[in-house]
Amino acid sequence: MGKIRNKNRILFGFKSVPYPLRADGVSVRYFPIIEYLARRHDVDLIVIPGREEELLNLGGLKKHCRKIFVLQDPQRFQHNIFAKFLTYANFLLPWTPPISVVSHNGSEVTRGIIEATNKEHYDTVVWAGGYLLPNLLAALPSMSVGKVFVDFIDSPYLWSIRREESVFRIRLLEQYEQWKTRRWEGDVIGRADGTIYISRVDAEAVPTGNAPMDKRHVIPNGINIPAEVSKESVSLPSPNIGFLGTMGYPPNIEAVEWLYKQVFVPLRVNHPNLTLIVIGRYPSQSILDLGKQPGVIVTGGVEDIWAYINAIDVFLFPLLRGAGLKNKILEAMYAGRPVVTTEIGNEGIDAIPGKEFVLGRTAEDFQREAIRLLESPQERLRMGNSALAFVKDKFSWAPILSSYENITLGHIPESDPECNPKRDPVETASGNR
Repeated sequence: MGKIRNKNRILFGFKSVPYPLRADGVSVRYFPIIEYLARRHDVDLIVIPGREEELLNLGGLKKHCRKIFVLQDPQRFQHNIFAKFLTYANFLLPWTPPISVVSHNGSEVTRGIIEATNKEHYDTVVWAGGYLLPNLLAALPSMSVGKVFVDFIDSPYLWSIRREESVFRIRLLEQYEQWKTRRWEGDVIGRADGTIYISRVDAEAVPTGNAPMDKRHVIPNGINIPAEVSKESVSLPSPNIGFLGTMGYPPNIEAVEWLYKQVFVPLRVNHPNLTLIVIGRYPSQSILDLGKQPGVIVTGGVEDIWAYINAIDVFLFPLLRGAGLKNKILEAMYAGRPVVTTEIGNEGIDAIPGKEFVLGRTAEDFQREAIRLLESPQERLRMGNSALAFVKDKFSWAPILSSYENITLGHIPESDPECNPKRDPVETASGNR
């Protein structure tokens, strides 16, 4: 790709503080991007933290950024009944944004963006995610901006289809929200200079009838590897099966509860020494309760994640919903551990079933493949080595960072099919994939 030589001024907008590296999905994706671009350009941030304690992490970003503007997230505060009425009344209008991306008194965010960027010029503005994006769009006429990109990361429309929980108890309203999300996301694609998604499945979720494909770009996450990955492993019972991920995240909670009931408990009948190990910070109460069951270990957050990953015999990721690319699966594959996951788990990774991972669709699939791999050390080694080679080849940060820089500064590589998917998306995005 062509080398970018001119120093630009770039503004990023985030719904959380993208630091430290493994704080959440936003920091996993964006801290390497910020670190890279800040060495070559002037980078400013707008952060709208949902939790007060996130502000403690700003110090780690200040050495990389020219300026950091902190705005208050309206969701952190109580709102009067009039403000709530306006939000819900606006939702009923078909041309307004879906309820999932707005907040009561969101106009305060619009004013905050305008005031923070007063007398500043930005060559590029990148907004991460859909939340409060309408407020940035409302502020743009008062800002001095060259190009505007939206990094949706995961498609809001795909999320609206696949999520189980809903803010609505009336099915008709839920369907209306899905319709509005598809229409709104398509409108944003049309208005922005470009949109970015973490996987092709997300980029293709909105049909071409709603928005052009040439403004959608696919840029995955890289694999975040420290200078020296620990080859050590902690002492954990073996044989074991493992799960890795942020354990306060609803799709992960659902996956582990399903794994325990549908796979682990049945397997323990004939394999009483089998252990289930759940690795990940912020475990919910239901996950902590699972840790009290026989044969289950819940680690919570750990200092050296790789030492725990290296101690797992087989990783099982029975992901039943969600969107985007699953960093936890990439990390397990990078560590050379065999992985069994669903089609949803493989979305955005696009590994080859049977070569770099094992595809499981039913509880019986996960039970059978877990035992097969546990009983075959040579097959575990073969699949782990194939997975490692695959991740190194496809998910190294260097080319990903270069693509991100080129695209957000308007140097779009038309010949790169990964960054500029041209094929038509499917007309509907199924919630049962």
